[in-house]
Amino acid sequence: MTGLLWVVLLLAAFAGAEAVYYFVRYVDERPAEELRRRLQMVGSEAVGPRILRQRRLASSRWLNELLSNFDFAERLEALLDQSDSETSVAGMLLRMGVLALLGVVGAAWLHRPIAALVFAPLLGAVPLLLTLRARAARARTISEQLPDALEMMARAVRAGHALPASFKFVAQECPLPIAAEFGKAYEQQNLGLSLEAAVHGMTSRVPGSLDLKLLAVAVRIQSETGGNLVEMLERISDTIRERFKFYSKLRALTAEGRISGVILGTLPILVAFLIAITNPPYLAELGHGLGRMILVAGVMLWTIGVLWIRQLTKVVY
Repeated sequence: MTGLLWVVLLLAAFAGAEAVYYFVRYVDERPAEELRRRLQMVGSEAVGPRILRQRRLASSRWLNELLSNFDFAERLEALLDQSDSETSVAGMLLRMGVLALLGVVGAAWLHRPIAALVFAPLLGAVPLLLTLRARAARARTISEQLPDALEMMARAVRAGHALPASFKFVAQECPLPIAAEFGKAYEQQNLGLSLEAAVHGMTSRVPGSLDLKLLAVAVRIQSETGGNLVEMLERISDTIRERFKFYSKLRALTAEGRISGVILGTLPILVAFLIAITNPPYLAELGHGLGRMILVAGVMLWTIGVLWIRQLTKVVY
């Protein structure tokens, strides 16, 4: 058992070293990649195709036509577009199917056919949950980048450029992912779509960003009633910045409670893992009879406690 513990520790050390290596490599290559993207944008007249995701349901033609007959494929494609994922709908369905099949095989290997009803859906939903998480992270990043983009638009309008032209400057100078959204909006209005409709399309592609919705409402009001566009953009930028400052202070004030909740929530799992490695017979009593009932009750109480602590540390604003 001591040898197994050393193997686990060596694997953990190897995984940690690899994670540090790729993180350092990512930090070193990111400025060069950003400079290369900006040079490509300046050197080409088109704004958008180099940084926008190509929409497709599948790589093969017949599979693309087959999936186009199902409504869920269109909704899944919209989700992939919102998360800026390069995966096609067919690829996503294949990953979900393979993981669900692994859940069934694992349940059959454990001789627990009923467990397949639990493991298969849980494992199959992992790619979907990761995509939803990526969409939320992308929306949060766009909201954080929006104040700088609005200030750039205000400077462009003050210099005499039209509002649609300021979208092009944002697509060329700002980092991804906000550059992709403004670049796509610029291309859409160049192809005949109204600016209001193009901005509304941005909000549909980033449904988790309330700041973009605020920009869309401001653009619509300005197009209908007029007004000082530069002042409007600057005020929206200042409002978003102050809101992020307030949220940062709020997260700092609630950090202690959230960290305490994480520690209390993970402590039983870590203790059970260590006991399973160092003394497996100690936990064997929980696999039958009264021990199984105690285990089920403990898991239920642990779940209630985690949800309770999460609710206590959640601030409504």
